[in-house]
Amino acid sequence: MAIKGNPLKLATCFLFLIWLITACSFGGVAIEEESESTIARVLTSENVTLITKVLPLGEVVYAIAADFSTEVDTSNVSSSSFEVEVIVGEDIETRTITNVYTNDIKEASDSSNPGRFVIIELDPSDPNAGTLTFEEITFLHKRDQLKYSLIQKEDIKTIDGTVFLASIEKIQHSTEVTPIVDEFGEFTYQDDAGNELSYRLFEPTVKSDETYPLILFLHGSGERGSDNALQLLGNESALVWARPEQQAKHPAYVLAPQAPPTEVLTFYWTEEPNYSLVIELLAKTIENYPIDTDRIYVTGISNGGVGTWHFIINNPDLFAAAVPICGIPIVTKYTISESYTPLEEASFFEGIKDMPIWVFHAADDYLVDVNYSRDAVATIKSLGGKSINYTEYREGEVKPVGHFAWIPAYQNQEMIDWLFQNQKK
Repeated sequence: MAIKGNPLKLATCFLFLIWLITACSFGGVAIEEESESTIARVLTSENVTLITKVLPLGEVVYAIAADFSTEVDTSNVSSSSFEVEVIVGEDIETRTITNVYTNDIKEASDSSNPGRFVIIELDPSDPNAGTLTFEEITFLHKRDQLKYSLIQKEDIKTIDGTVFLASIEKIQHSTEVTPIVDEFGEFTYQDDAGNELSYRLFEPTVKSDETYPLILFLHGSGERGSDNALQLLGNESALVWARPEQQAKHPAYVLAPQAPPTEVLTFYWTEEPNYSLVIELLAKTIENYPIDTDRIYVTGISNGGVGTWHFIINNPDLFAAAVPICGIPIVTKYTISESYTPLEEASFFEGIKDMPIWVFHAADDYLVDVNYSRDAVATIKSLGGKSINYTEYREGEVKPVGHFAWIPAYQNQEMIDWLFQNQKK
């Protein structure tokens, strides 16, 4: 059937019909009112924060926080709203988004909360999640320069009517936060000769007229450096004691010095000036803070386990208890590359035979022979020591490698509770 009429009028009606359909699809005449009241914005780098987290094997980029200034309308926020990229070497790689939700603070959470921040959680098991590179030649960790970008793929609205427009632009982060690590103060101690020692200090919430325990943590070889950070980022060993759940139960100071790197790897915590610097730093910390001098503890891993033995043997009246992990008790006759030599002298342990000590080691430790710990425990018991505890992990029990005995050791709540029960007699 043919449509008759004035061609000009028909064309005008046709154009009006197209406009009407288009207008209706955007809410009709309301689109004009909405456009007048809506503020359109785009995210910038100032709005994007990288959230890292220290896991048992070291620091990873765990999430991104995007700040939308006012409370976000959650009805249009999902995993498909964003994409996260990271530059690794010369390659651009994608991170796996595991969860997206809002929060009222710039932190990851177990649940969504109304707030101005959108938290984009990332899979910590991604092969590109880590922030550290281990250099075999120097036996040191190095923190990588983090090059992350956030792409907002869908419009995000806030409850005040602001619309943050989707964009193909890659927004780089401007700041980084690391929970727990950021609560450690950053300092440098200098002795009278000008020797310096970097250190981090966690301070508990204190009450007037009360004193608190102090834990001295000695890091392993890979965390030596001059950044005053790797001793906290290389693994979670120092952070275990500062976790909120532990501080709620056992409020304590945590002192974590960092030994400087050297061209040749040595037993650096037993050598000068490092040894004396730590002893002086400890004394200065005790002087300046409300610390219970009957509850000073020392623990360390690998080369820090060596240091733990050295510190208690040479200062038996200073420490209330110790937790050496995969260390060597007496190194005066050894070099770091020597193979295991049976312990011959028991006299070294005479001063600490009654000190509460809990030793940890793995049977398949490829780097520090387990027999060093076995000998030390047996010798202390032969001297009549009854306060020595020993945990040896079976072959294959410690992952990813046997040397990392500190991972299960510091997850042992029984050990943590035991440590804080001890005080000098």
